[in-house]
Amino acid sequence: MTAADRSENLAYEIDITQVPNGMVGYQAVRQTDGKIIDFQLTLINDIALATWNRPQSAMIGQLASQLFPPTEAQYLIQLYSLVVESGRPVRFDMDCRWQLDGSLHQYDMLAAKSDDGVLLICREVGFVGRAVQDQREQMQFIDTLMNTVTCGVVVGRAIRDDNGQVNDVLIVAVNQIAATMAGYTATDMVGQRYGKLYPGIFETDIFACYAKTIETGEPQQLELYYGLDGLDCWATIQTQKLNDGLVITWTDITERKRAELLIQQQAEQYKAVLDNALTLILVLKAVRDEQGSIRNFRVVLVNRAMIQQTGVPEDKLVGNLLTNVVPGVVESGVFARYVAVTETQVPQQFDIHYELDGHNSWLVGAVSAYGDGVVASYTDISLQKETELRAQQQAQLLESIQQSSQMGIAVYQPIRNEAGTIVDVRPVFRNAASIAMTRATAEDATQKTLGDLLPPIKGTTLLERYAHVINTGQAEQFEHYYNNGHEAWYEISAQPWNDGILVNVLEVSKLRQYEREKIQQATLLQRVIDTMQAGMMLARPVRDDQGSIVDFRYVLTNEYNAKTTGLSLAELTGAVVGDLFPGWQASDMYQRMVQVMQSGEAQSLTFPFDSHGIKGWFDGAFSRVEDCLLYTYTNVTALKEAELAQHQYADLLERVMDTTPTAIVVHESIRDEAGAIVDFRMTHLNQSAAAAFNSTVDKVQYRRVSRYFPGLLDTPLFACYKQVVQTGESARLEVNWGDQWYDFSVARFGDGFVAAAQNITATQQYRHQLEVANHELKRSNENLQSFAYVASHDLQEPLRKINSFANILNTQYAGQFDSNATDIIRRMTASADRMRQLIQDLLVYSQVDMQLDTFRSVNLATLVQQIREEDLWVAIYQSKAQIRQADLPTLHADPLQMRQLFQNLLSNALKFCPKGVTPDIEISYRLINRADVPPGLLSPLPTDQAKPTTKRYHVISVTDNGIGFDEKYTDRIFQVFQRLHGRSQYVGSGIGLSICQKIMERHNGAIAVTSQLDKGSTFTVYLPG
Repeated sequence: MTAADRSENLAYEIDITQVPNGMVGYQAVRQTDGKIIDFQLTLINDIALATWNRPQSAMIGQLASQLFPPTEAQYLIQLYSLVVESGRPVRFDMDCRWQLDGSLHQYDMLAAKSDDGVLLICREVGFVGRAVQDQREQMQFIDTLMNTVTCGVVVGRAIRDDNGQVNDVLIVAVNQIAATMAGYTATDMVGQRYGKLYPGIFETDIFACYAKTIETGEPQQLELYYGLDGLDCWATIQTQKLNDGLVITWTDITERKRAELLIQQQAEQYKAVLDNALTLILVLKAVRDEQGSIRNFRVVLVNRAMIQQTGVPEDKLVGNLLTNVVPGVVESGVFARYVAVTETQVPQQFDIHYELDGHNSWLVGAVSAYGDGVVASYTDISLQKETELRAQQQAQLLESIQQSSQMGIAVYQPIRNEAGTIVDVRPVFRNAASIAMTRATAEDATQKTLGDLLPPIKGTTLLERYAHVINTGQAEQFEHYYNNGHEAWYEISAQPWNDGILVNVLEVSKLRQYEREKIQQATLLQRVIDTMQAGMMLARPVRDDQGSIVDFRYVLTNEYNAKTTGLSLAELTGAVVGDLFPGWQASDMYQRMVQVMQSGEAQSLTFPFDSHGIKGWFDGAFSRVEDCLLYTYTNVTALKEAELAQHQYADLLERVMDTTPTAIVVHESIRDEAGAIVDFRMTHLNQSAAAAFNSTVDKVQYRRVSRYFPGLLDTPLFACYKQVVQTGESARLEVNWGDQWYDFSVARFGDGFVAAAQNITATQQYRHQLEVANHELKRSNENLQSFAYVASHDLQEPLRKINSFANILNTQYAGQFDSNATDIIRRMTASADRMRQLIQDLLVYSQVDMQLDTFRSVNLATLVQQIREEDLWVAIYQSKAQIRQADLPTLHADPLQMRQLFQNLLSNALKFCPKGVTPDIEISYRLINRADVPPGLLSPLPTDQAKPTTKRYHVISVTDNGIGFDEKYTDRIFQVFQRLHGRSQYVGSGIGLSICQKIMERHNGAIAVTSQLDKGSTFTVYLPG
C-alpha cells in the first residue's frame, strides 16, 4: 500500500476536515530486520498544513528525516518508535516556526499508535516566550516515557571536574528494564555515579560516547559487546542530550548476535559443502539504476568449481560485476534470464552452448530467485550433448521417413555435367509407395535415374525445382501435374538432405477429381468453405423448453479443429459441446456464440484461450448461417510469440547498441527529383557514436550528414556510401579524419546504410612502428646470416691447419715429447675438433632460414628408421638403447632439416643418459586440431589472415629416461651456445636445440619440452598437417 492509499483509507475513516486541531498521520519505515528507521507522512489536514505553507501533495509521502532538522528528527523518530512498540500514547510539547510569517509557536502534541504508525493531534498552546511547563510536567513525561518503552532507559546528569570537563554521569532516573539488565534495583541505581556501578565504561567507547552527546548535543549510537563488570552481553546504546545530561537507552541484542554467529557458522558450513560440489554455483545480487532497472549483477558467492571453470581467483570474482568477470554473459542471453528470474521470481532451467570468453561447453543451467538477485547452478553436459547431436543426425532421416510413411518417399543424389549443372537425379532410397507411383518395376524404380525412368519429366519443371532445392538448400512445397497416358496430380514436399534431396509425394488425383465433381455442392456447404480460414465448427443451438439457447451441437467440423481440441472427427461430429467440454458455458466464447445467434450480426476477434487442455491465441470469426452458428479460426500463437520475441529482440538490440564501444549510425538516403543520392540523414545512432561526435543522441539524430560534417560530400567516404547503397555490396575502409584514424564497415540497409566505425588510431601508430621494427629486424637478420656464413668459412681453414700440424706432431714426432707435451697436443686436437663442430653447427644454424623451396613429401617413419640404422647405429649399439617407435605420418617438409631435427633429438636422448643406465626412448605420435596446441607456442596469425590455413597439427614426442633438468631452465636450452652441463661431462656445441627450434619456425611449427630432474625429458614437436 502506498502513502497515498493509506491517506485515502484514513480519510475515509476520519473526517479530518471537521477536526478543530491539526492532525498528522505517519507510517513506520522499517529495515528488513523489522527495525524502525524513519516515519513517512501519510495524512495531514488543512490546520496542520498552515504550519508548513505547502500544498498537501508536496507533504504526502515525505519522511520525518526530510521534514525536520537532523537533531529534532532523530528525537521524534525515537519518540514515535516508542509509541509504536509500546502501543501507549505519549503527550509532549513541541516548538514549530511557521514558514508563512516566520513566527514561533508552541504546540501540545498527542501521539497515539495507529496501525503500524502514529496519529498526532496538534493543539496550539501559545507563542514560545511564555514560561515553559514546570518541572513536574517534564518529570511526568519522562516517567511516562521510561515506563512505556521495551528497552533499558537511564537518565543522567553530567558530573564535571574543576575544569568543567565531564568525568562521570550521575544517574537521575532509571526504568526497571535497565535495572534488571544491570543486576540492581532501580532504587539502588538512582543517585549513583555511572562509573562507580560500571567501571568498565572507561575502558570502552561507552563513556566517550556519553561525553560527546553531553558536550555537543549530537545523538550517538553504539553497538558493542560488553564483558566487564560481571556482564556478558551484546547491546545497542543510543544517547540523546537532556539539559546538562543525557538519556541513555540500552537494548539487549545478545540473542540476535548469537543467532548471527550461528548463521555465520552455518554459512561457512554451507560454503564448504558448495566448494566440494561438482556443480558450478554462483550467487548474484542485482545492481539497479535510479529508475530501479537492473543494469548488472554483483557476484556475492561462488564455489570452487566455478572458480576453476572461470580461471579467476575468488577475490577477483566476489564483489566484482558479472560483466567484468564473464563478458560474454550478455551476448549469450544468460544475463536476460537472470534479469527475468529476479523480476518475476519464476525459476528457469535451460540448456546453453557457451562459446564465449574462451569457453566451448554445453551446460544445463538452473536459475532461482534469491532476494534481489539469483542463485545459478550449472552442470557440464558437453560429452552428453556431443553424443546427442551425433544420434540426432543419424535419426533425422529415419524420423522423416517414419513421419511420412503413408506418402511416397524418395531420396535422390544429383547427377551433374562437366560444368557442375544438375541434369538428373538418381534414387538412393524409395519406399513402397514411391515405387508404386512410378508404375514401374522395383528394379527400374530404384536403379534408373528419374529422367530415364520417366522421360516426360524432362519436359517439365520438376527437375529444375529439385535442382533449385539442392543448390539453395531451401525446401519447397508444390503441386505437380503429370500425364503419361495417365492423368495424375501430386503434392510434393522437397527438402535438402546432405548433397541430395528428400522428397515426399502424395498423389491427390482423386481429390482433384472430387473437387471438380463437388463444385455444384449445396449452398450451405459452399458458404462454409468460402468462410473457412483454418479451424472450422458448424454448430446448431440446443434450446430448453422456453426456447433459450443452453448449448450447441456439432454439425460439421474439420481435422484442424479436431487436432486443436485433441479429439477425433468422429467424437466431435454430432456431439453436444457441453458434454465434451463441461462448464464451457461460462466462457466468453459461448457468450459470443449466443449473441451472434440472437442478433445475426457477425463478430470477429483475436483472443487467448486456456481451458480444457487447449491453450493459445486464436483469430476467430463468428457468423450465423441459417439456423446454425459458423465459427472459423486460425491459431496465431506462433505469431503472437513472434511479436513478443520481436519486442525482446528489439530491446536486446537497443542494449547491445548502447553498450558496444563501436560507433554505429543508421543512415537514410536523401534523393533529388531525378532519384540521385545527394545526402544522407542519420536516423539512428548509439551512445558510442554520439560520444565520437562530442554530442548527444538527440542532437545528432535526424541531422543531415552534410550539415553535421561540412565538406563530407566531396570525400571518398561519401562516394563509398553512395556505392554501397546503389550496389548493395558492403565495404570496409580506413579513414583518416582530422588527427584520428577510423575503421569503417558499411552495409546497405533499406534505402540507406549502416556504418560501424571504430577508432584505430592506436593500431595505426602501432602498425607503423611495427613496420619500421620489421624492416630493421630484416636488415639485422641478413647481416647476421652473412656474418655467420663468412665467419664460419674463414675459420675453417685455420682449423684444418691446426689439425694437420697436430697430426704431424702425433705421428712423426710423438717419441720426442714427454707426457706433458703429449697431453698438450691431445688437448689442442680436442679443442680444434670442438671448434670445428661449433663452426659447423653455427653454419647450419645460420642457413636454416636461407634454404630454397626444398619442401616435398617426407615419410617420417622411414626417415627416423634410417637415422637409427645409419647415423646413430654405433651409439645405439654401444648403449644397448631400447627405442619404441609409433607409426609416424608422411608430411610436406624439408627432408634434410627433418633429418637434422630428429637426429638431434634422438642423439640428445642417447647422450644425456646416466652412466650404467640403459637408454629407454619412446617416439609417440598423434594428430590434433590447431586450437588444441598449447597457447603461446605457435606464431600469431597475420593481421590480414582471419583464419589459419592449417587446421590440423602432427604431434610427435621423443621421451627418454635420461638425467632430465629443472624446468625453470626450459627457455634457456633453446638459446644458442647455452648448456646446462659442462663439456667434460657431455660433449656438444650447445647449438643443437637452437637448430631444432629454427627448423620448427621455418616449418610454421613449434617445439616444447617437459622434464624432471633425474627422471628424463619429453621433447614435443608440432608440425602442420
